[in-house]
Formats: sequence, structure tokens, C-alpha cells
Amino acid sequence: MSQHDLAIKAPEEVKSYPATIKVYTRTGDKGTSSLFTGERRAKDDAVFDALGNTDELSSMLGLAIAYLQATPAESLIARLEAIQCLLQDVGSNVATPLSTEKQVSKIRRTRFDPDGYHCTRLE
Repeated sequence: MSQHDLAIKAPEEVKSYPATIKVYTRTGDKGTSSLFTGERRAKDDAVFDALGNTDELSSMLGLAIAYLQATPAESLIARLEAIQCLLQDVGSNVATPLSTEKQVSKIRRTRFDPDGYHCTRLE
């Protein structure tokens, strides 16, 4: 994909897009954010750093996929998409700390790779 393949929108086209959607959590910003279990942690907690890094890696893989289309390396796309899917599972698992005993059902739903199959395959 080259920069010439990207469609540049005319200003009148952009104005026709729907208004930006605003997201409110109604919890206020007290320097914390909540995990999948509802547990609140400081925004500088390592878990949010891990989630951000996982999302960033997934984003970079998506960019690589876009650039690989219609190239000799296009066969790599399926592998990269599989890795992206696994990263979503990893993110769910990271956002569900094992220390939350009262949220056992959520922990079970986000359990990732208990036998190490996916990790071995990714290596």
C-alpha cells in the first residue's frame, strides 16, 4: 500500500460524518480506572501499562496486515490475524486479576492458555 492508495476526503465529505460520540463513565476522574472485575486501580498501575502495550502491539500488527495486502508476503496475514485474536484474549486475562476471589466466574471466562499451547505455538 502506498500513500497514493489512500483516499483523501474533501472538506464537504468530512462535514457529513456523524458528530463525535462522547463517552462518559459517570465515575469521575479520581485517578483510577476499573478492571473487568470492577476492581478500581490507579491509572499508573502496571496492569494498565500491560493493557496499553498489548493494544499497541495489536494495532501495529493491524498496520502490518494493511501493508502486506497484495504483496508477495500476503501469506503472513492469516498468522498475524491469529496473533491479534490471541492478544485480545491476553488483554482480557490481564484485565481480570486472579486476586479477585469474588469474581470467579469472570476469571473462568478470561482464562488464557492454561496448558501453554498458544504460547508454545507463538514462539
